[in-house]
Amino acid sequence: MFKFKSFFLTFILFFYFSFTYSQLRIEIKGGIADPINIAVVPMKWELASTQTTYLHRIIKSDLESFGEFVVLPPENMLSLPTSKEEIYYKDWRLLGVDYLVIGGIKDSDLDGNTETNYIIFDIAREKSIHRGNVIGPINSLRKVGHKMSDKIYEKIQGIPGIFSTKLAYIDKPSSEDPNYNLRISDIDGFESISLFSSPQPLMSPSWSPDRKEIAYVSFEEGTSRIFLQELSSAKRKGLKLEEGINSSPNWSPNGDMISAVLSKSGNPDLFIYDLEQSSWTQITKHFGIDTEPDWSPDSRSLLFTSNRSGSPQIYEANIKNNRIKRLTFEGTYNARARYLPDGKGIVFVHRRNGVFHIATQNFRSGKVRILTDTYLDESPTISPNGNVIIYATKDGDRDILAGITMDGKTKFIMPSLKGEAREPAWSPLID
Repeated sequence: MFKFKSFFLTFILFFYFSFTYSQLRIEIKGGIADPINIAVVPMKWELASTQTTYLHRIIKSDLESFGEFVVLPPENMLSLPTSKEEIYYKDWRLLGVDYLVIGGIKDSDLDGNTETNYIIFDIAREKSIHRGNVIGPINSLRKVGHKMSDKIYEKIQGIPGIFSTKLAYIDKPSSEDPNYNLRISDIDGFESISLFSSPQPLMSPSWSPDRKEIAYVSFEEGTSRIFLQELSSAKRKGLKLEEGINSSPNWSPNGDMISAVLSKSGNPDLFIYDLEQSSWTQITKHFGIDTEPDWSPDSRSLLFTSNRSGSPQIYEANIKNNRIKRLTFEGTYNARARYLPDGKGIVFVHRRNGVFHIATQNFRSGKVRILTDTYLDESPTISPNGNVIIYATKDGDRDILAGITMDGKTKFIMPSLKGEAREPAWSPLID
């Protein structure tokens, strides 16, 4: 069930920020050879108002986003059941359907809200595998659809769905807008909001673990400074400005700290900002360049890029004892690493034969596996369920976002309908 806070937040965001319906779009460039076939029957509409939002279309778009599902269109269905008694499993098997979703939308007992009830069926086993309901305002049915998609994905694939998560990214200046824009949007590109706009560069967005704030770098004061911005009020706060570089903020999973890169001691080094004490603590101290920190899932270690060995490589620092361990040895360029959500490996930028790719490395085996076949790939961000990577790349001369599933089977691009997009950051899972 939706919490009222989330819908109040949506209203506040609409009031404070520049809002558009769709800024990014997903274009599949290659999917798996044997996707799951699912039928989502149009939901029975039991409201007095005229229907303008169709949940089965939203769910279809969600499930087909990453090439893992093929959704049967209603015009190809032999029937449109809305109850268990109306289901003829043989008909759905003839259509090659693996799973079926039916349901309806009615008024909720809570004033001003709707209640969507739905059932997921396993056609081969001829049984229901999940019954669910989602409550929310009628003008937020898109969110209801994403919530249903999350649960459908989880019940079939065994891992959380990510269709209710958000993506933060930087939109570069364009002919339509001369400013840099820090944007957030749904994963499908809808509900795109400009959180902050500036004629000076914006960089490095990072979500707080409770999804209430975003940290980022702005050059609006003539130098780099890290800001925190509340999503509910648009209130901004600059972290204590130090001499030199202030960059690469990254929020700790426990929410207590922000790692960053400062050069106040001479060379760029890793520091941690204690949000309660409002103070910086130095973690690395080396004549080389240490940059691009990322927190481990348990908030005990930091990944970072350093040229201390003579070429950019990935290292890990224990924040309690400051012990540093080198993680990458294959190739002369490895950078911008991010932990996998399970902490068992990393995703990073790897250069091979002069071309920059997105790659993974398992901690146990140490094996490097290249995922992408594009060039100039950078800034990977990992979905909170660990299944998808979105990264920045080039499409000709344009900066775009692209993505790939962790198994490498599905590839897609996410071009911006306005301007050029860089530096994606995936939000945590949204309850």
